Amino acid sequence: MSTNYAAALDLSGREAGFAVLDGGKVVLSLVRPMRGRDSAQLAAWVKEELRKAGIALESIRRWTVGSGPGSFTGMRLAAALVNGWTYGKAVETRCVPTAAALAANLDAAEGERIGALCDGRNRELIFFELEIRNGEAVPTGVEKVLNAEQAKAFFADYAGKRLTAFESELPALEKLLEPEVAARITAFPSIRPEALALASWKPFDNNLADLVYIRPAVFTAPIA
Repeated sequence: MSTNYAAALDLSGREAGFAVLDGGKVVLSLVRPMRGRDSAQLAAWVKEELRKAGIALESIRRWTVGSGPGSFTGMRLAAALVNGWTYGKAVETRCVPTAAALAANLDAAEGERIGALCDGRNRELIFFELEIRNGEAVPTGVEKVLNAEQAKAFFADYAGKRLTAFESELPALEKLLEPEVAARITAFPSIRPEALALASWKPFDNNLADLVYIRPAVFTAPIA
C-alpha cells in the first residue's frame, strides 16, 4: 500500500468535498452535505472514509485545501484542520480555489474563459474567472463582487461565454442577473474535489492562509 498519498479537502460551500490520490490515480472522491453545526463532523468524516479505504492519515504527504470563494468560516475550518494534522511534519500543503474544482465539471476547450458565480449574499454575487490552460482551470485574477446593477453592466461587456455555478445557488443568482445571462449558466450539484489535488499549476507553498476573500476588509475605529 502506498505511503505517499495526496489529498484535497473543501468546505467552502454547502457540501464538504474530500479526495485522495495515489500517484495520479483517484482512489477517493466524495462530497457530503455539511452546513452550520454539521461542520463539526468534518474531521470524523474524513477519518472514517480513510479508515474504510484502508488509508492511514499519516500516509498523506500532500494536502490541498479548497480556498473558495465561498464560506470564509468553512474555508478557515478546513485549513485549520489540515494545519493541525500536518503541523511539525514533513507534509506539503497549499490552497487551490474551489472555483477550479467547480469549473472542472465543464468540458471546456483550451484557452476558454470560464466565469464561476457564487451567491455573495447581501443581494450580491461573486464572479471569479478562470481560463483553461494545459487542460486545467487556472485563475486569471479577475474577481468581482457585483450587485444587480453592476452585474448588468459587467456582463454586457464580458467576452467570456461560459458561466458556471452550484445548482443550490442558482435561484439566488437568477434574481441578480438578466435572463439572457442566467441562461448561460451551466450549474452543477457539486465540485470535483479531486481537481483540487490534481492542480499542477499551483505549487505547494505551505500557505494555508491563502484564501479567496474578494470583499475588502472592514475597518472599525476603536472606541476612545
